[in-house]
Amino acid sequence: MGYAAPGYVAVGYIADHAIRYNPFIAWDNRLGDAVPVASSTTSGAAANLSDFRPYTSWKPGAIPATITVDCGAAKSANSLSVFNHDLFSNSCWLEVRGSTDNFVSSDNLLATFFPLSDKPFCKYFNAASYRYWRIRVVGNSLPTLSVVAIGTALEFPIGLPYGFDPLGRKAFGQTNISEAGLPLGKAILFRQWDQTLNFATVDSDWLRSTFVPAWTNGLEGNPFLFAWNLTDFPNDVWLLEAGDSFKAPQTLPTYNQLSFAVKGVALP
Repeated sequence: MGYAAPGYVAVGYIADHAIRYNPFIAWDNRLGDAVPVASSTTSGAAANLSDFRPYTSWKPGAIPATITVDCGAAKSANSLSVFNHDLFSNSCWLEVRGSTDNFVSSDNLLATFFPLSDKPFCKYFNAASYRYWRIRVVGNSLPTLSVVAIGTALEFPIGLPYGFDPLGRKAFGQTNISEAGLPLGKAILFRQWDQTLNFATVDSDWLRSTFVPAWTNGLEGNPFLFAWNLTDFPNDVWLLEAGDSFKAPQTLPTYNQLSFAVKGVALP
């Protein structure tokens, strides 16, 4: 277990990378490197899986089913993230596979994930690099999936401090009152989760080499999936957008403070 500043949680590692305490962002996606191809389709389109939009989806026409993408060159990944799905309800699970020849003679099983509910999830597997990536859906009934990301996770080097609020929310809707001003209840449209993520001591090299490129190439303008502690709270996964800026003032010779706002729908 590595060292963490007081009030922070260190990231832990075991052989299968099952222990992950530090915040995780899924924004990098091999399925978005080219147009993904489905083995069969009942509704929607395979391309819907890569746009981080939970109101679009893909449903296969037969089980097992595959989604395959040709990245054009070998590209790496170490995680699978899924948001808005009914895999568990349909007794289905997912395999992550890679290939060097579009699954002719090279077909490597990298990970198998069995969802324990229909809640979103993010899972690590041993990092690998392939030109061709595939999700294989196995099970009993035809599931529907909205957001699937296979990519290299942005994992923060430290945890969030005490005071981080995963459960807070603000209701948006219409408040109704009588002519006399008496409360008549609210028609709630959605509940928003609105936070500022604060990291007090972030390694300057990591900030420049990892965070800034991720911000510029993805987080600044696109939705992403965020989990704050995959080991203790694996279902605390939000679909978020970042604010317009981040701040990273120097605090120590080789460390910076990092803060940026995020916003999305609150956890159910």
